[in-house]
Amino acid sequence: MREKIRLYTDNVHAGLLVRQVIFLVIAAVLLAICIVNMYRGIIGPTLSISGFFLAGGIGLLMSRMFKIYWHEEKGKVVAHLDRQGVVLLALYISVELGRKWLFEHWLTGAALNAFGLVILTGLLLGRFFGTHILITQVLTSSEDVLAD
Repeated sequence: MREKIRLYTDNVHAGLLVRQVIFLVIAAVLLAICIVNMYRGIIGPTLSISGFFLAGGIGLLMSRMFKIYWHEEKGKVVAHLDRQGVVLLALYISVELGRKWLFEHWLTGAALNAFGLVILTGLLLGRFFGTHILITQVLTSSEDVLAD
């Protein structure tokens, strides 16, 4: 585990690492809040779990908005937003802004807010894991570079 962390810190751009840590910390806090909401009966477990996995899948897709690649000059894995990423980002923001309006047809009050947190948690964790997978793929394909 320590070796993998060291591989990341040595070979992944600091901005990308910070983004990953922020996603993970925020998602962990939101996940704890979602669990408390389920425990208190504000939202049912079936709705929470299904919303979480649906949003997690969308988050995995949204992780593709950044092109992640090995930068030869920096000698690190970097990410940047390309044209397709800008379109995905615009769609992502519109879904986030319209999330409450979309789901208020079926949910109201505290349940709607709790479901919004579940969706946000799933999206963040999906983006975290999707980006992690992409970084791992780049590092794996760059093993010959890393061996030097």
